[in-house]
Amino acid sequence: MTVWKSRGLRGDALEDLIIATNEFYKKQGLGRIDKINTPIKVIELGKDGMITKAFFEKKSTVDFTGVIQGIAVAFDAKETNLKSIPISNIHQHQIEYMKDITDQKGLAFIIIHFKFCDEYFLTPFEVINKYYQDSLSGKRKSIPYKDLDQRYRINRTKNGIIDYISTLNIYLNDKKSGSFL
Repeated sequence: MTVWKSRGLRGDALEDLIIATNEFYKKQGLGRIDKINTPIKVIELGKDGMITKAFFEKKSTVDFTGVIQGIAVAFDAKETNLKSIPISNIHQHQIEYMKDITDQKGLAFIIIHFKFCDEYFLTPFEVINKYYQDSLSGKRKSIPYKDLDQRYRINRTKNGIIDYISTLNIYLNDKKSGSFL
């Protein structure tokens, strides 16, 4: 049993930005993406009604799932102050879930915010899985910023959203043409 403790709002700014982007996409009729919350079972409440003890009922999948322009998508949001994203930030059950999505012809990826340069990247499952598998055999234990394909950089628009659909279309076209990995 895992006992829940606050982890200090890690990644909340990025998640809030993605939620706002998803609301914009929904209003534009471009897709429906929902935030997936990790189910917890509350064991104890404090006098002020705050949760003081709880546990995760089951492992979560990824942060967001839904459909964009008729294609199933599943993705996670990660932020880092480093010049790479540690593989340890991506859990085995998330890798397995993203693999299941891609096996069913959906698109799975992680949106990474590199705080050191304030840039966002759509990192396809195929890239994540390559680094994950390499890490299991003793190779590099992170995905370096410098190795990411600049075509998968996500632009932030004037209205504040991060336009990941434009980048997702590049990923989709790469997969369809067979030019991806």
